[in-house]
Amino acid sequence: MSDSSLAERQAVRKALRRLGPLVLLLYTAGYLDRVNLGTAALTMNADLGISASAFGFATGIFSAGYIALQVPSNLALNRLGPRRWLGLLTICWGVVAVLTSLVQGESSLIAIRVALGAVEAGMLPGMLMYLTIWFPPRMRGRVTALVCLPFYAILGTPLSAAIIQYADGVLGVAGWRWMFLLEGAPTIIIGLVLLRFLTDSPATATWLTEPERAALLEVTAAETAVEKQKIRFNDVLQRLRDLRLITLSAGVSLLWVGFAAITAFLPLIIAGFAQQAHTKLNVVQTGLLSGAVYIPATLVAIFWVSSSDRRNERVWHVAWGALLAAAGTVLAANATDLWLTLLGTVLLTSGIYAALFLMWQIPVGHLRGPVALSVGIALTTMLGNIGSFLAPYIVGWLRDATGNYNSGLYFIAASLIGCAVVTVAGNRIRPRTTTSRTPTPHHGDVEEVTTH
Repeated sequence: MSDSSLAERQAVRKALRRLGPLVLLLYTAGYLDRVNLGTAALTMNADLGISASAFGFATGIFSAGYIALQVPSNLALNRLGPRRWLGLLTICWGVVAVLTSLVQGESSLIAIRVALGAVEAGMLPGMLMYLTIWFPPRMRGRVTALVCLPFYAILGTPLSAAIIQYADGVLGVAGWRWMFLLEGAPTIIIGLVLLRFLTDSPATATWLTEPERAALLEVTAAETAVEKQKIRFNDVLQRLRDLRLITLSAGVSLLWVGFAAITAFLPLIIAGFAQQAHTKLNVVQTGLLSGAVYIPATLVAIFWVSSSDRRNERVWHVAWGALLAAAGTVLAANATDLWLTLLGTVLLTSGIYAALFLMWQIPVGHLRGPVALSVGIALTTMLGNIGSFLAPYIVGWLRDATGNYNSGLYFIAASLIGCAVVTVAGNRIRPRTTTSRTPTPHHGDVEEVTTH
């Protein structure tokens, strides 16, 4: 092993040990404050008189602020640096999450969700951009899986349910209000931790040795330059003319239909199917089952992304993950008892997470430099969030119209099948123009080119 390779491996290990837990905290806080609304709905909807379709709209409207500020937020990250920007965003959405405890009805819930989406707009694209700064492409599937472990669901959902059930009535306050308060406040602390300990780039990492710093900068130089670049409006327009980027982003949108729907409605779906099976579940039991679904899903996803990294292949891994999720959705819709329903939701979440960890790498796989990556990643997640906006409302509307979640599950399955088809087809689109760097893709992976 050469000295540079050894230094690179040591640098990557140090970065993962130091920054991995911080990014995991960021991701967990962001998604817990986003999806705990689904657990709150077990009692909140009745308290506030909110129907399933109104709840779905309030859940999906989160994406309105999220979509509107996605690109500007990532451009701000490029100007201010990840440490300051991600830390400040985390503090802001912690404050908004706490204020959710004060909602009085559908209108105030919608307003607070729009605000939450706006302040969280830079979290996921900023986090993904941050990973491209620190880790080489061959490791990003596994690193993304590790820092995106769904602790917000495995631990957060049972915790949310326990707060709702056992804190209900304390000081005359409903349990779901206590949940928003007690889970939003720690997010503010996490933001302060990020401001103190997050490191912007290898170039400013005093905890790396000089050989380690040089090796890591060299291996990530093809992805992002360390010097600041002025981002022009034409850079944004250039990405909007990239047919491959737009098409593959549509695949992200279809995948996020399933992700948004299942994170918003899983506790309600499990409670609904339990009721149909004449099984009585309290709030805590529903929360425990909802969280338990994510444990095997996480193991499947880690195995899947490891396979993708070893083979240096993304497209077909995403497609088969989406199809696995579609099969689980159909099984859940046709299940005759609660345990088959849970098996279907395990397959659904397994496939979605397996594909989700890899999907973001495909649309931006041919983009180079901080400008292209900032705009490309933000555009990808912005268009993907259109699925997050539509899915909860459609599933809730179908629930009100039919009296059960079966039709909503079929809608999710169709979207996931569409994701597989669009991803495979979109990857075959060649960029409109290219520069000289066009290596042959490996096993159907994305071509790595620079568009102009």
